[in-house]
Amino acid sequence: MRVLFTINPAPGHLYALVPLAWAMHLRGHEVLVAAPRSMGQQIRRAGLSHAVVGGDASFFELWPAHLPLGGNDTLDLAVFAAIAERTGADVVGLARTWRPDLIVTEPVEYAAPLAATLLGIPWVLHHWGLPVPDAVHRTALADVTDRLLRLADTLGVAGMVAAPLATVDTCPPSLSLGTAAGLPMRYVPYNSASTLPDWLFAPRVRPRICVSMGTVPIPEGVDGLTAAVEGMRDLDVEVVVSGAGVHGIEDLPPNARRAGWLPHHLLLPTCDLFVHHGGSGSSMAALGAGRPQLVLPQMCDQFSIAERLTAAGVARSVAFADRSADTVRAAVRALLADTAVTRRAGRVRDEIAAMPAPDAVATTLAGLTDRARPGKVEACAGTSGY
Repeated sequence: MRVLFTINPAPGHLYALVPLAWAMHLRGHEVLVAAPRSMGQQIRRAGLSHAVVGGDASFFELWPAHLPLGGNDTLDLAVFAAIAERTGADVVGLARTWRPDLIVTEPVEYAAPLAATLLGIPWVLHHWGLPVPDAVHRTALADVTDRLLRLADTLGVAGMVAAPLATVDTCPPSLSLGTAAGLPMRYVPYNSASTLPDWLFAPRVRPRICVSMGTVPIPEGVDGLTAAVEGMRDLDVEVVVSGAGVHGIEDLPPNARRAGWLPHHLLLPTCDLFVHHGGSGSSMAALGAGRPQLVLPQMCDQFSIAERLTAAGVARSVAFADRSADTVRAAVRALLADTAVTRRAGRVRDEIAAMPAPDAVATTLAGLTDRARPGKVEACAGTSGY
């Protein structure tokens, strides 16, 4: 079976889909990842093959100029509609010539469902981890529906977009929003690869706290990192600063180390707390490791994720407008002293560990795809994105 994965030009969007792509590959299926050129290195690092679609389309190039990134708590999908306009014809052309048996895509990649509908190929929606609430997504989608309908018309898609064959859901049950049932899959973290430093395995003499603002290098991310490390400058803790923006911090305190990029699934189990921006991948990595979280949301769905983690009792958060060394220091002290948060985080970790592995989901999807071939069409799970 041939399986085409499609993603937007953002590393975090790729990372969420890598475990299922690996599982498909290890089951003997041919796997290909379609994305703009900028994602080539990340895709190859993951051991996957890359087909360029959309040329040099990028998140920052296509982000609406009148909208701020930092502090923007709305889910604005214009950038993803613009990316689909760049990639749409290429995705259709690739699917027409390579002819995959199944297409797997992420929630805001809008070209693949159109290609699948046009060519009669089953497709699967793969959530990142903590999905955007349906009502929020529908509201945001209304602002770009006309653009997507014009794109559909340009590509030759008439009528409604086909519903997905299934929806892969890696959200732990206790954080679920009660949306339509999908295919549950254990969240297996993938954060690229690196050579691990010796200090990571050495015995610790004081609490270790990881600070990261994820993979999107926006100026406000450096501000968040700076507030975090300054807030912990005088605490008896070891601070590990990783992810995008780490080299933008000029005055690193003595108790902090600039780690660059380390896989969080190997770093976080050695930590007592994770301070981060509220990205779905970072949040899920902490949940999978059973670690408390301090969330400093800075853009888009990170604000709603911070609310969900806080409501579940596994995190605290600091509002974007309130980010400072003082607010971070107070929150860190409170979290390190709150053993109940750690217990709750451990329960969510156990929930995730009990979910079906990607290999089991790959097997299920192969069976669903076989039954969905011409002459075997059955009712499929899930709803269409637009």
